[in-house]
Amino acid sequence: MEEKNKSVQNFFENVDAFMVAIGSDEVVIDINDVAAKILGYSKEAIVGKNWFDSFVPQDKRAEAKRQFHDMLSGSLRHVHSQHSIMNKQDKEITLNFHNLLVSDEGGNTIGVLSSAEDVTERQRKETSAKEVENRLQISLDYMIEGCQIIDYDWRYVYVNSAAASQGRKTKEKLLGYTMMQAYPGIDKTEMFNHLRNCMTNRVPYQLDNEFTFSDGSRGCFELHIEPVPEGILILSMDITRIKDIEAELNQYRHRLEQVIADRTAEYAKASEELSREIREHEKTEEGLRLRAAILDSSKEAILLANTKGDFVYANAAASKTYGYTLTEFFNLNIRSLMRPEDMPSVELFLKRIQEKGQTDLEMIHLRKKNTPIHVKLYSNLLKTVRGQFILVIIQESYDETTSRT
Repeated sequence: MEEKNKSVQNFFENVDAFMVAIGSDEVVIDINDVAAKILGYSKEAIVGKNWFDSFVPQDKRAEAKRQFHDMLSGSLRHVHSQHSIMNKQDKEITLNFHNLLVSDEGGNTIGVLSSAEDVTERQRKETSAKEVENRLQISLDYMIEGCQIIDYDWRYVYVNSAAASQGRKTKEKLLGYTMMQAYPGIDKTEMFNHLRNCMTNRVPYQLDNEFTFSDGSRGCFELHIEPVPEGILILSMDITRIKDIEAELNQYRHRLEQVIADRTAEYAKASEELSREIREHEKTEEGLRLRAAILDSSKEAILLANTKGDFVYANAAASKTYGYTLTEFFNLNIRSLMRPEDMPSVELFLKRIQEKGQTDLEMIHLRKKNTPIHVKLYSNLLKTVRGQFILVIIQESYDETTSRT
């Protein structure tokens, strides 16, 4: 027996694992070097201390004690437990204990011999992974894009709020149900063929799908179908409004094209009409140039004035008769040819010609150097698109009182 106890003690001391013996009174009976090193104390500083009060974090102490005493009072000899300890640096370490109840020669349980594995890092990773999973779950739940996972039996195993809303169902009406139960006839659609191909052949697919609901309304969705371990993942974006806008824009485009075609035809017609008018205008211009040539070659002085009496045309004979250049005539008025005493008669002349359309009279005019000239005037009122004008044909006459100088 003594030899056996020595073997056990030797194993306890030299095994490369955390080993601790705790009495039923919660006091540390023995601890090996590996465990002491993890705790950061010498063996002497640990042995004799209450294990739970000295090394278990206060917020976890009560639960650890409860598990310990439940184990002591139970019939199982091997019990697994897990609780945290605090090392000398106040760092919390999580240990997974394998406990062996120890009895005296009378069969009474006197304590526990425990080996432990440091699972702090593994637990941290599991906790981190769980947090990531939770964040991912929350992100998926609040995505604008619909997300659903269908298993190999075509049952909904995950549906976010957006996907449920797009399908006009609640999550409760989808989760656990097959697609065929939720949407009778869906397995007869082209879209379902793509789902089946992805499920069977594990190939992704993307398409725009127009879906008709039970009430006859429709929705259009952009679908991304991906194979996942559970079955298939479907990401969906409601593009019904976008498609409606595209259709509306197409209608506007067709209407615009028709308007452009109509306007083009109108412009072609207008261009043809304009070309005709230009040709007629060119003929008119040619006629006007011919008439101007005739007027310029006339031996009689011819003047054209507006209804205010301002000259707008004078032929060569007028320039010769009065001594003014053609350019000077454009800055003159009928009054410029009158003697001062005859000025009052100008207004009467202008009024009469506008009322009667023509008038003939004889009077005295003044040349450029104020020499008098006796003339006969034949006046006519001309109406044009540019307004009314007075055409004056002048014949020089001679009498005993006037002569050309």
